[in-house]
Amino acid sequence: MSIGLWLKGARPKTLATSIASVMVGAAMARVHIEQMGTCVAIYPEPAYCAANRAQQDLLLGRFWTVTFLCLLVALFLQIAVNYANDYSDGVRGTDAGRGGSESQSGKPQRLTESGLVPAKHVFIAAIICAGIACVCGIAAIVISQAWWLFAVGAASLVAGWFYTGGKHPYGYVGLGEVGVFLFFGLTAVLGTEYALCGMVDVGGLLGAVAAGLFSCHILMVNNLRDIDEDREHNKRTLAVRMGESGARTLLIVCCVIAWIIALLMCGTLWWPWGVVLLLSGAGVPVRMISSVKKHAFGPALGAASFQALLFAVVLALSVAL
Repeated sequence: MSIGLWLKGARPKTLATSIASVMVGAAMARVHIEQMGTCVAIYPEPAYCAANRAQQDLLLGRFWTVTFLCLLVALFLQIAVNYANDYSDGVRGTDAGRGGSESQSGKPQRLTESGLVPAKHVFIAAIICAGIACVCGIAAIVISQAWWLFAVGAASLVAGWFYTGGKHPYGYVGLGEVGVFLFFGLTAVLGTEYALCGMVDVGGLLGAVAAGLFSCHILMVNNLRDIDEDREHNKRTLAVRMGESGARTLLIVCCVIAWIIALLMCGTLWWPWGVVLLLSGAGVPVRMISSVKKHAFGPALGAASFQALLFAVVLALSVAL
């Protein structure tokens, strides 16, 4: 049992979306915080200007600490979900044939199915990662005093487990993409924004929708890759329900919507260079879609992960420059 096997079990290609979502939330919070220092040039200076600057100084002083904690929450929660998914699918038999190396099966090796790691150890690893996410989340909430995020965190943990765990996992009835969109898109982005600046706005909501759709791309590619095995094991993912052609069409639609929102946001914040930088990576979604059509799911998954990070990095640059 090697560290490398555990790292593969964490599914590092999926972690890009967690990083991207926190970056998007932090970028939009930064926009709001910087706007707080703007005040009308009149004399005497209104009292609210001094109050806004004091609040701005407070938020800037804890900005990077809270951002880092939010990033740890997102990463460890994602890893916990991946381990929990490995455990649940393994004990259900859904990952049958995924015990050998990737070169043998053509698909990533799973910890539980491989037999190299006892199922209970995978379950414990999921709990440990979820615990680390909880500790970091509590620290972020205490520092930011965003107390209602306790409820959001609890809901995220429950959603993470019941994706493939429990008696009636929602990932087995075609609602996996909904869960990813809500919790690794909307919740991650808007939760980060609120923790950093104490509010959410239209810009944050648009960023959350785009980040949620980019996150869904990874799951859509995975489900298209596993469509035959999932159908055989009665795992009724959205790809199984819609069929391969319908699932590919939905992937294209979600990709177009996400890119339109991304271009709109980056162009608004940094015209025209935000658009130019984002369009420099326009070949990435094309490669993702064409690779899926050719059943080259490895490159498709890499492209799906990369475009989420591309959007987050360009958005952050658009805010900073």
